[in-house]
Amino acid sequence: MNLFRMTMYSRYFSATVLVLIGLAATACDGPRGITALNAETPAAPANTPGTYRISPGDKLKITVFNETDLSGEFQVNERGNVAFPLVGEVQAANSTPDEFQQRLTARLRGKFVKNPRVSVEITSYRPFNVLGEVRNAGQFPYRPGLTIQDAVALAGGFTYRANTRTVYVRRAESGGEISVSIDGEKVPILPGDSIRVPERYF
Repeated sequence: MNLFRMTMYSRYFSATVLVLIGLAATACDGPRGITALNAETPAAPANTPGTYRISPGDKLKITVFNETDLSGEFQVNERGNVAFPLVGEVQAANSTPDEFQQRLTARLRGKFVKNPRVSVEITSYRPFNVLGEVRNAGQFPYRPGLTIQDAVALAGGFTYRANTRTVYVRRAESGGEISVSIDGEKVPILPGDSIRVPERYF
């Protein structure tokens, strides 16, 4: 009787261990897809004042109310500044539109405009590039909401040699490429991205 109980206990213990090992393996098997991009990069910016940070190459619409000579469209130069009438260059890069608006307002207040009311809007973003195995590689204008799939479509689609599951993305501020799986996933891009579609290996 004791031997029988010990045998049944041994079988029950072995089955329990196998179940626990299976659950642990399942927990370690994380979600597949765009993990490399999601872990290292932010989502694509929305065209709202609070989320996007201005970069060289962006174009801004600046309005100073009741001051038509100080209103218009201005390009952010390669130094990240906006050359603005009266006050000269004002640093814009790495600022949100709201932050830049506050900085410009402070520069104008008192000395040039008694009580300036300023609005800042991004009218166009720096372009992105699509390289490699696409039909029409080149530079394309960015707009909020674009994905890697959209970028490839704008470049004429994949060539027959293209790897259609994995591409490489280089962020403008980063030093290297990120490998991104796009197999069934919509992957957002950012202004200034360089997207390289590699050749597949047969």
